[in-house]
Amino acid sequence: MNEFNLKKRSARRKAYFDKNNLLAKNGSDLISHKLNFMSKKIENCLIPDEDLYIDVSNFNNAKIININEINEVEGKFDAVLSNFSLQIPLFLNSNDLFNKILSKLNNNSLFCFNTITSNSMRTLQNIFFEIDEKIFDGVYKRFGPFLETSKLIEDLNNKKFQDVVVGIDTLEINYRSLSKLRSDFRKFGISNYYNEKYKFKKDFLILTNKIFSKLVENHKYIPLELEIATFTTWK
Repeated sequence: MNEFNLKKRSARRKAYFDKNNLLAKNGSDLISHKLNFMSKKIENCLIPDEDLYIDVSNFNNAKIININEINEVEGKFDAVLSNFSLQIPLFLNSNDLFNKILSKLNNNSLFCFNTITSNSMRTLQNIFFEIDEKIFDGVYKRFGPFLETSKLIEDLNNKKFQDVVVGIDTLEINYRSLSKLRSDFRKFGISNYYNEKYKFKKDFLILTNKIFSKLVENHKYIPLELEIATFTTWK
């Protein structure tokens, strides 16, 4: 089973996370766009995501929590909304998380959330696979976790969520330096949190800098693809 260093994740987010980063803002806009088309009035809203930025004045009651506190929340809600905070919990046990969400929803209520799909960061992953193979004779989990949209749809249906709809949006960001890319990863809050032991090798850093410098020299930029799946479904 994959394990994650959540203490490391929390420390890095406190040190580097920028609430105005492109990924968080884009995800918040996608959810706001979905809400604008809802005919149902949302009175009480639960937001298990401290990085979702929407206008909560539209709700009579909006409760913002950390996803790990969801079992402690009392009462039920007309909507549960989340940007990307469900990424790791869904990867670890989507059925358990969906049960928890169900327990907090009224009948005929909305569940809307964003995930980063497995179609993300393909170029970067392939580059690092080649570097790892050359330096370590194997590969490390350096990116993710990413989620399969089809599996989440199946899991939602199995839990009797109704009318599952998924919108797919792609961000394509071009970087002119590896240092800027690494900086934005920290600001996005999507650094690698797999609980793996890395062997430090100077040759890895030398080869990485060489390959990315050559990529910028030949193609003018380093491509980063991020595919966002926005789910809306009803209890």
